[in-house]
Amino acid sequence: MARVTFSTMQDTTMRYMQRNAGNLNKLEEQISSQQKINRPSDNPIGFTNAMNYRNILSALGQQKVSMEDGEIYMNILETTHKNINSVFGRCQDLAVQAASDTEKHQERLFTNMEIRELLEEMVSLAQTKHKDSYMFTGKWTNQPPYEIKSGAEGYIAGSPHIPYRAAPLTIPTSNPPPTNPDDPSPFEGTPPVTIQLFDREYMDPNIRPQPDHPMVQRIIPGTVSGLNGLLEKSHLNDPETEKADYEIDYVNGTITLLSNNAKAAFYDDNGDPIPNQDRPVITFDYIYRNSIDMSGEIYREVSTGITMKINTNPDDLFGKGGQGQTDSFKEIISLMQGLWYNDQPQINKSINELNTGRERNLELQAVEGARQSRLATIYDRNWDLSINNTAARSALEDVDLTETLTDFAMADAVYNASLQAAARIMQKTLMDYL
Repeated sequence: MARVTFSTMQDTTMRYMQRNAGNLNKLEEQISSQQKINRPSDNPIGFTNAMNYRNILSALGQQKVSMEDGEIYMNILETTHKNINSVFGRCQDLAVQAASDTEKHQERLFTNMEIRELLEEMVSLAQTKHKDSYMFTGKWTNQPPYEIKSGAEGYIAGSPHIPYRAAPLTIPTSNPPPTNPDDPSPFEGTPPVTIQLFDREYMDPNIRPQPDHPMVQRIIPGTVSGLNGLLEKSHLNDPETEKADYEIDYVNGTITLLSNNAKAAFYDDNGDPIPNQDRPVITFDYIYRNSIDMSGEIYREVSTGITMKINTNPDDLFGKGGQGQTDSFKEIISLMQGLWYNDQPQINKSINELNTGRERNLELQAVEGARQSRLATIYDRNWDLSINNTAARSALEDVDLTETLTDFAMADAVYNASLQAAARIMQKTLMDYL
């Protein structure tokens, strides 16, 4: 039979007391932290699984933030599409009204004033922002895609950056230079001359091989000045007897010199462009399209390894901006030009052009709607995954407070009982038996 000594009893008692105290401390820690696993040693496998759930929930949370930002972005796009559609719709209504045979030129000029306001609203819509970033310039979100500029076309002597834009005019050999004012003009019998306008007021840094002045397009009718003494086609008081000196293609930014007086303002008697500042300086307001590449795409991560495009390519929405190509602004200016020149066929033509722009917008609006629907589906799945993973993590980590409090009361009673038993045993010494 084994011999039990006081040392053995004390060691055994202390070991069980420490175990009971440890159980009590563990339960107290779980109640305080509301967590069953507070360190890897509590449950190595459970701790690893809980960490995995935490990582999944963190990723889902970031994706949720990204989707919410993308949803706001696309909601702004949706509103912009609706406003663009309203602008085109109003322009079409006015165009149909102005195309009537009963409309007089003065009434069409009044209509042109309202169309100009709609044109400026279209520019404002093109400059729509999200978080202080332009939405229709691809990744170049710090630059506006379109803006209204005040420009001027004119030759500056000695400037290497402004080549003379007008080509020489061929003078028939039968038209010698005049020797006195009574002689006929040397431009008699020469065809009309078309000159492309450039904006000397703005140096475009994106034009290569060197920064240069941009070619002007989308001139706003009614803003051209500087051709004093010359009569524009739209200003004829009596078209039956008067002849225009010049005509402007506001859509493509060209001026056509019709009369000898107009040609004499730009060419010398030999048919060469006037190489000094005697040439008229034409000023105008026009809509400038940024020359950067605006085709960049913007994405948001909506799920692990899955991204969704949220922006709209401005060329798809507003149309191509190159020479000879059409866009939303040219389509509206085409109507304005018809109204300005009292050109009924041009007004009728612009109705179809406006419809093209409207359909272009509606098509992209449908694409945006499909993206929003897909985003809503992914958002719902993200929400479900968050709930499921939160429940799984909670089952591993969270404390059942009722059960734990019951266990804590039992552990407290056991620990107090062990203390009382130890106290009685520890009081016995050899002196009690002498």
